Amino acid sequence: MLFSHLALTLPRNIEHKMNLIVDIGNSTAKAAVFRDGEMVLRKRLNANLEDGIAMIVEEFDIDACAYSSVGRPQPDLADAIQHMVPVALHVTGMTPTPLVCDYLTPETLGADRLAAAVGAAHCCPGRDLLIVDAGTCITYDYVSAEGHYLGGNISLGMGMRLRALNEQTARLPLVAAEGDAPLIGRNTHEAIRTGVIRGMDYEIKSYIRDMKQQHADARMFLTGGNGYRFAQEYEVERNDALVEIGLNCILEYQRR
Repeated sequence: MLFSHLALTLPRNIEHKMNLIVDIGNSTAKAAVFRDGEMVLRKRLNANLEDGIAMIVEEFDIDACAYSSVGRPQPDLADAIQHMVPVALHVTGMTPTPLVCDYLTPETLGADRLAAAVGAAHCCPGRDLLIVDAGTCITYDYVSAEGHYLGGNISLGMGMRLRALNEQTARLPLVAAEGDAPLIGRNTHEAIRTGVIRGMDYEIKSYIRDMKQQHADARMFLTGGNGYRFAQEYEVERNDALVEIGLNCILEYQRR
């Protein structure tokens, strides 16, 4: 999904509740602005996160910010955000949310997984949900119709699988994800690429089928940078902004 295209010009003479959302992932960092619950900006941040965030704060009259990071701790950035906005919330796996968290070790739960679950529950309340996030890792997370975050599973992402085949063998090359991937590989590059992509596709479809068998009316969400590649023939909600939507819901829940 493209990031930079989503931006609206807002009148300055009307007061609105403006929330800034910052999601720092393993591979990329993203920011979003919500005006009265509606997302009016979504963009990918460059390497200088503090400057990128400061530019957004300067452009929009931000009231509060929720931020999360699943990468290395960045205390300087956290301090900078807290000085930029009136209210700043650092979201972790232990942050109270609109969902009841049944995870046994919330201190180890990735904030992105929890936020995606909250975002999906916001988009589709009162239903059993499976959220598949195909990013650096593939995560499978479950929400009950009663509003409980049940937990989920973590699997290798595409880049990890491609690198593992190269690094854990003597002669297999490192193959790019982009390129021909026929049903039957005609050379080693195609064999690796097809093996990885189809293996991931079969894995994701299996989770979807199992969920449908257990809960016939369950809803499925597919998100993440590689989500567009998989389960094309299945009826799933494809929403790349689930984490940002969820972080905004958590921020609003904390400020209620």
